[in-house]
Amino acid sequence: MANVYYHYPDDKQFSLDFVNPNPGKIVERIVNYDGDVAVKVLEYDLDQHFYVVYTTRVGGGAVKDLELDLRESIESMGQDNGTIVSRLLEIYESLIEENENEEGVPVEAYKDIGIDELPDALDRTDWDETATEVAGRLASNLILKHALPNANHRTAVAMIQFYLRRVDSDFSMPKTAVEIEPEVYDWREWVNSYINESKRLLTIRRKNVKFKYVRELGGTTLVRKHDVRIPLSAYELDMPPSRAKKRYTEKHERLWIEFVEEAVERAGKPELKERAGVTKPEFAEEIRSLD
Repeated sequence: MANVYYHYPDDKQFSLDFVNPNPGKIVERIVNYDGDVAVKVLEYDLDQHFYVVYTTRVGGGAVKDLELDLRESIESMGQDNGTIVSRLLEIYESLIEENENEEGVPVEAYKDIGIDELPDALDRTDWDETATEVAGRLASNLILKHALPNANHRTAVAMIQFYLRRVDSDFSMPKTAVEIEPEVYDWREWVNSYINESKRLLTIRRKNVKFKYVRELGGTTLVRKHDVRIPLSAYELDMPPSRAKKRYTEKHERLWIEFVEEAVERAGKPELKERAGVTKPEFAEEIRSLD
């Protein structure tokens, strides 16, 4: 098995950005990055000798130090989108606080919040389907936008529960995390399979052409952080980026609908697979009624 790291082994904030066997092309790429981009390089010797450039944005810090008072941006979104985004950010802040209490260290932010991406995630969701389909598409779209500095998957799972409780107030998400050592939590096994496949689809969706090149150079498996492995032979890579984005977006949405369907089964609420969901205006009004 010929592994190629997607995240730099000793610093997971760096991710694969450029692949080439020519050292001159590597140098040319590096000198053309903006000043706020940090760079690391790894050398591989597989079917061919090649180099991989890993990058990250510099200047991050703790999430709690980010400016989360985004009132002006939220007010420009329209009433319903603004209401839902405000609640989403409250959920996110609560999850970050919970994580810091569990692990005893600040959660690092590798970018600012992409607040302007969130209304599009809501607008792309079809709100006129069953409760589980709406919840699954909503979660998928939030993850695909990757608007939060971290914890996008945890926030999406929390939003699934919050949404389904507006459909059925007795719904409670089955446990998605397990204590692996005192006060340290990880995804439960049944959830982890969905999370890992979600990360694989996200990765392929963004950089299929680069990974096709990695495979041609002899790489067989991409290794993400947390040892999430992506066997390159299992995914179709030979297509234009626009087609890959569409295909893997559809696969990602289907995956998250399946996740919600399994979650309601485990929660003893299988009828939610047939029940109509609440629409976006109804969801926003429900949130306002809670305040």
